[in-house]
Amino acid sequence: MEVAIAIALVCIAVYLVNNYFFSYWKRRNFPQADPTFLIGNCGKLLKLNTCFTEFLYDFYKKYKHEKVVGIYFSYQPALIVNDPVIAQQILIKEFGSFHDRPMAINEDIDPITGNLFFLKGQRWRELRVKCTPLFTSGKLKTMFPVMRDCGDVLQKYISKNIEDGTNVIDFKDLLARFTINIISSVAFGIEIDCINERDHIFRQRGIEIFTGSFKRAFLNFFLLFWPKLMEKLKIRFSSKEVEEFFTSLSKQTVEYREKNNIKRNDFMDLMIQLKNNGYITADKEQNGDKISGSENGNSPKMTKLTMNEIMAQSFVFFAAGFETSSSTMAFCLYEFCKNQEIQRKVQDEIDRVLGSNDLESITYESLQELKYLECCIDETLRKYPLVFISREAATNMTVPTTNLVVEKGTTVYISVMGMHRDPDIYEDPMEFKPERFLNSSNGNPKVKDGIVYFPFGDGPRNCIGARMGKLQAKLGIVLILSKFNLELHDKSMAYRELDYDIQAGILNARDKLNFKVSAR
Repeated sequence: MEVAIAIALVCIAVYLVNNYFFSYWKRRNFPQADPTFLIGNCGKLLKLNTCFTEFLYDFYKKYKHEKVVGIYFSYQPALIVNDPVIAQQILIKEFGSFHDRPMAINEDIDPITGNLFFLKGQRWRELRVKCTPLFTSGKLKTMFPVMRDCGDVLQKYISKNIEDGTNVIDFKDLLARFTINIISSVAFGIEIDCINERDHIFRQRGIEIFTGSFKRAFLNFFLLFWPKLMEKLKIRFSSKEVEEFFTSLSKQTVEYREKNNIKRNDFMDLMIQLKNNGYITADKEQNGDKISGSENGNSPKMTKLTMNEIMAQSFVFFAAGFETSSSTMAFCLYEFCKNQEIQRKVQDEIDRVLGSNDLESITYESLQELKYLECCIDETLRKYPLVFISREAATNMTVPTTNLVVEKGTTVYISVMGMHRDPDIYEDPMEFKPERFLNSSNGNPKVKDGIVYFPFGDGPRNCIGARMGKLQAKLGIVLILSKFNLELHDKSMAYRELDYDIQAGILNARDKLNFKVSAR
């Protein structure tokens, strides 16, 4: 009898505690999704049934009528923003209260977490200002010939496959290897050939960072839901092998360049200037990009970078530079295969602007003239946004346009896919229509004071390398479509939507993207 009473009391206590934690949002007058005992709302994620981008998209569709909705990762509350006006205000107008990402930072055990994407507060602000000059149009124009030279290997690889009768290529994999070639060259001054050397160490590290695995899914799970617990338990975000690779690469590159007085006007040159001076001497003004403050060396010097900090930025430059661009190209080419008339229209524009299909005809200036291709890339990033947006409330803050107060430390998510695929914002959102970006203001439909287009985030913490990413995507597509025609190998793919890798860090196709290729 006593045992039965004890069990009953324990059950009652568990029930009351469970109800208390799962009423967090209701007690604050927020609408909330119905949680499940112990696991909250993350059942699909725990079962590895969906990627996080689709997870947020599902909540957006279900609770679209609510401006915001509270959810639970086990007993950890988080908020999803469904209203694009609120999203835009959080990212821009109220940035002072939502300036950090909810990331686990523990540089003592994992120096890679000291990168620009993870950093918070003043350290992030200083580093952001320091790194901005690398991505001016002037700097990109200077680096472009190095990027273009990587295209010769890509074109020859495709041509050889056609000659050998292997005219079906997995472009998801091929484009990832192509962009690794570019990043290794423009960032570290190292010419490699990941296209033909499939097991190159650079590609292996790229696979380890992004490709789905149970370990990667586990780390992403902790990073998304319990970053503070990740810090306390001293769980590394990156492996020791990845840290050692980028530490050795950065150190050797810096030492060699300084010893031999080598300057390439690239990413590593910027890092060396920040290590020695604390600021970079930037272009005064190039192609409309105005550089101010400590970016031109006129303001007081800021803290010089350490080798560990250089290593961390090298990691994020590599990680953010190759997989995002390659996925954008792969999704875009997939849509071209489905929509042959769009592919032909892009090829006509390429032929008209370039005048020939020689590699030298592809210049930085000529890529800027490809307006229709630009619309195609914009439309690709609308339909297939690579990332979601997350912010952490820095103070107790009233949610813009409401009287609801979100507590300090709460994670706020914005479903970019939800807004980009909302039929009330974009007509026929699942249709690939580049023309929708031709005539609207800056290519973007407006919603009140906000712009419902967030492929690179928005506000002061938008993607610093967005311009370079789009330049890489343009280059890769031009290199391919100037010489080759593409079509789907599996015709049934034209009638269904893609499945996504549930364990990858960004939106990526789950399966191979096999396209049939022929010479033009």
